[in-house]
Amino acid sequence: MLNFAKLMPQIETLGPEVAVENSDRTTSAVEVFVDAQANSSSFKSKLIDSEQLTFWPLAMPIEDFGTRIHVDMVKEPHTVVAVDGSQIMPSQHEVYSCYLINLGQTIISYGSTAPVVLDSSPLLFHTVQDIYPLIDRRRVHVDESYVSFERTLKELSSLRDLSLQAQERALPVVSFVDGSLGIWALDKMSETYQRYFLDRLIPVLDSFKRNRIPLIGYISHSRSSDLINALRIWRCPYAVSNCEAKCGHLQEDEFPCSDIWPSLDRNVLHESLERHERGPIMASGSSKGLPLPDEHRRCFVYMNVGKEVARLEFPRWLADDPMLFSRTLQIVLAQAEKGAGYPVCVAEAHNMAVVRGEDRSKFFELLAKHLVEMGVQRVKISPKETGKRRSIV
Repeated sequence: MLNFAKLMPQIETLGPEVAVENSDRTTSAVEVFVDAQANSSSFKSKLIDSEQLTFWPLAMPIEDFGTRIHVDMVKEPHTVVAVDGSQIMPSQHEVYSCYLINLGQTIISYGSTAPVVLDSSPLLFHTVQDIYPLIDRRRVHVDESYVSFERTLKELSSLRDLSLQAQERALPVVSFVDGSLGIWALDKMSETYQRYFLDRLIPVLDSFKRNRIPLIGYISHSRSSDLINALRIWRCPYAVSNCEAKCGHLQEDEFPCSDIWPSLDRNVLHESLERHERGPIMASGSSKGLPLPDEHRRCFVYMNVGKEVARLEFPRWLADDPMLFSRTLQIVLAQAEKGAGYPVCVAEAHNMAVVRGEDRSKFFELLAKHLVEMGVQRVKISPKETGKRRSIV
C-alpha cells in the first residue's frame, strides 16, 4: 500500500519549470510545423533524402503536409463494429497453469432496426501446446509477450468475423480496435514464431481489404511522436540529416533538433487543427521492419474530434481509396461525438472485455472445483499466493 505521508513531499518537488519546459518545446515544435507546412515539397524531399540515415524511423506524408480538411459527421445509416480484449495470464502460483483471453464484441447499427450486439467470448488455453508452444523445435513456457500476440490475433480474427456478419445488414461498416494497429516487438520473437504469426495475420487483413471493410485503430490521448520525429529533420541544420556522421558523438539533448524533443504530436496538432478538422495522411516509418504487404502498411492521421486530437491508424489500402476513407472518417467522428469524445462502440467493447478482480477469483474457483471433481490431487495455490491473500501480522 502507498504511504502517502512519505509520497507527498516527493510530489511537492515538482516545480513550475516542468510545465514551462514542456510548453517551450511545444511552442518551438509548432513553429517548425508551420514552417514545414509552408515548404511541404522541400520538407518531403529532405525526409526522403534522410530516411536511411536517421536514428529513428521516419513517417512520410502521403498527402501535402499542409493538408487540413474539415470532416462532416455521417448522416446516412451505417454500422460500427468493435472488438477489445483482456487476459488472465498463466501463473505457477495458481491452482493450474493456463491462460484466458476475453473478447468484448460490439455491433451497433444507426438508422436501422437491427439489434445491438453486446457480447463477450472467453477463450481458455490450457493444453500442452497452449502453455508450452513448440518454437524452433523446442517447447517453451508462454510469457506475456506470447499471450499479447495471440490476443492481438484473436481480436482481429473476431473483428473480421463480426464485420462480415455486420455486412449482411446491407449498410456501410467500419471496424474499430482500441489502440494502435502496430504489432510491437514482434521482432523480439524468434523468426519461426514471426512467420507463424504473420501467416495467420495476413489472411485476416486480406479479408478486410477484399470486402472493403475499413479497419481503424482509435488512439485517445496518444503519446506518439511520429510527426515530431519528422519535424526534427526539418529542424536539422544540415542539408541531409545523417545522424551518425553529424551527431553520433553527442548526447541526444545536444542534438540541434532536440529543442522540440521530447514532445507529443497531439500537442502540436492541438494548436493547428480546428474542431472536426484532420491533418495530412502519413505512412508510419516504424511499420517498415514488419514483413507485411505494402497494402497493409500502417498509416495514420490526426483528427480534432472536439474533446481532443485523436490519432487514427489504418492500412495503406484505405488511404488509397479516397471516397471510402472520407466516409470512414465521417463515421469515426460521429462515434466520437456520440461517446462524448470517445467512440461508443470501442467503449462498449472494452466494458464487455474487462476482467475484474472478482472475475479472476471466480475463474480460478471454478477451475479448482472442476479439477477436484476430476480427482486431481493437490489442488492448491502456492504459499506465496496464500501469503499475498492474507495478512499474518
